[in-house]
Amino acid sequence: MKKGTLTFLFIVATLAFSGRSASAMIITDSDFFSGTTHMVITFETDGLGNKLNLASGQTQSMPADEYAHYGFTFEPDISWVNDGSPAFDEAQAIGGSPEIGISDWDENDFTINFSFPVRAFGFWVINNPDPEDELYPYLTLQAYGADGLIEEVTFEGEAIDDVIVGRDEVGDGVYIESRIEYGFLGIASEKFITSIHVTKGATMLDNFTYSPIPEPATIVLLGLGCLALLRKRPA
Repeated sequence: MKKGTLTFLFIVATLAFSGRSASAMIITDSDFFSGTTHMVITFETDGLGNKLNLASGQTQSMPADEYAHYGFTFEPDISWVNDGSPAFDEAQAIGGSPEIGISDWDENDFTINFSFPVRAFGFWVINNPDPEDELYPYLTLQAYGADGLIEEVTFEGEAIDDVIVGRDEVGDGVYIESRIEYGFLGIASEKFITSIHVTKGATMLDNFTYSPIPEPATIVLLGLGCLALLRKRPA
């Protein structure tokens, strides 16, 4: 059994036995989804699968229902972007993502509505923090279900894999230093997630990943089987 699958089963089993009122956990590694049925939207193509061609630094408006047949819509419309910063490009490449993602320049308060409920989701995050800005640490994700807020997480602490320090040209040979944080952030929940509220600053989101999690009875069986497998492993 793959390491990612064991991680997934361990987390969902923990959720099944958890006493937390929200019955939710923070995801900080995309391997959580390994070995499971899930979708990854890279934002390199439009909703029809046509490749997007954006020059460095260019944005393009994304209609709210662009990816509706993949099971989700945005509210309001947002934008795709090919950020021109080399540090952003490097952070995207580390996450296994090409150049295009959800814009880090605007649309800093929006909602993703699912047409079917899911149990887990996450994003590859590229964040340009400014500690003097009142929005810092910039990215907050709120998962909502039928009964309201399930869980809220921010991009900080263990969610940040590393930092890239780069130099961006602002014109006429003038450069400024940029500090780019990157990592994965998401939420897994026993309750069905019907929407996600995103608030952010200079934060680019990419590789939107979402997946159902087995029902509680299946979770218990998978969790016990996982523990048995771990006990049989040689020291």
